Amino acid sequence: MLKKILFILCVLMLANTAYAQKVEDKPYVSDTTKWSRPKKVTFLAFVPGLGQIYNKKYWKLPIVYGGFAALIYSVTFYQKQYDDLRQAVKDRNAGLTLTDPSLEPLDIANLVSFRDFYRENRDLSWIGIGALYGLQIMDAAVDAHLQEFDVTENLSLRWQPDYRIQYGQAFLGATFTFTLK
Repeated sequence: MLKKILFILCVLMLANTAYAQKVEDKPYVSDTTKWSRPKKVTFLAFVPGLGQIYNKKYWKLPIVYGGFAALIYSVTFYQKQYDDLRQAVKDRNAGLTLTDPSLEPLDIANLVSFRDFYRENRDLSWIGIGALYGLQIMDAAVDAHLQEFDVTENLSLRWQPDYRIQYGQAFLGATFTFTLK
């Protein structure tokens, strides 16, 4: 019964259409031979920075490539530290002397703790690379969509203080009115 109600609600919500802009009388002509700008930019953005270049937002390139460089450096740093500490834990468990004399005073619990710390930070750096990759694709796609957006001087935002009394209590706030002319 619950599934039927949810299905009916979903169908009703999808059937409800709202128009936020004036519909023009021009007939819609679909051109399937050309890609729209946002689709093309999204496809190009799979190569880091190429979407920003296509959108002519060159100032974003140092942010994208700098972010990737920093994250790749952190992955290599944490991976090297993790490998060293993993070998130190193996050597300590085998009763061998450690290759790094600075790790000699640490007991096995501290070595394991440091090893786990570096592994965790290495994994977080990999997650950061994935997040940055997704964000630069999203940035290029949104920027391409917004370049087609018409921004004119006919937009206005007006605010005024607001004072209301409801149920015997006074409420102070602000009212914002966004007008499209």
